[in-house]
Amino acid sequence: MNKASVRSTTAYTRFVQVIVALIGIAYTFAGIALIFFPLWFFQTIGNFPPFNSHYEGDLGAFILAIGIGLLLAMAQPQKHIWTIRIAALASLLHAANHLYDAIASPSSVNEWLQVIVVWIVVLLLVAASVQRPPATYSKMAGQI
Repeated sequence: MNKASVRSTTAYTRFVQVIVALIGIAYTFAGIALIFFPLWFFQTIGNFPPFNSHYEGDLGAFILAIGIGLLLAMAQPQKHIWTIRIAALASLLHAANHLYDAIASPSSVNEWLQVIVVWIVVLLLVAASVQRPPATYSKMAGQI
C-alpha cells in the first residue's frame, strides 16, 4: 500500500475520533446540566413545558451515560463501534421525536433549527459508526 492510503485511514480515524469526542463532550455537559441544573437547562436549552425536575434528571442520567460512553470510545473507535452505534440510535430516536413535535404543532424557526441540529448529530454519529474492514486498521498499520 502507498502512504496516501495509510494517511487516509489515519485521517478517517481522526475524523471519527473528533466527531465522537465533540458529541461525547456535548452529551456529557448536557447530562450534567440536566442533573444538577435542571431549571437552568429548561429555561435556556430545552424549554418543553411543563417543567418537571424529576424528568429532567432522568434524561440527564441517560444523556450523561451516552456521553461518557462516547468519550471512552473516542481513543479506539474501531474497537467500540457498538457504543457509537447505540449512541447513534439514541440520537436518531431523539431526532425523530423533535421532528414529530415540529410537524405536529406550529413550530418556530428556533424549533426547526433544533430539529436540524439533532439530525446533524445523528448523521455524524452514523458516519462515525461505519466500520472499515479490519484490514484497513491492522495490515496497513504494519506497513508504515
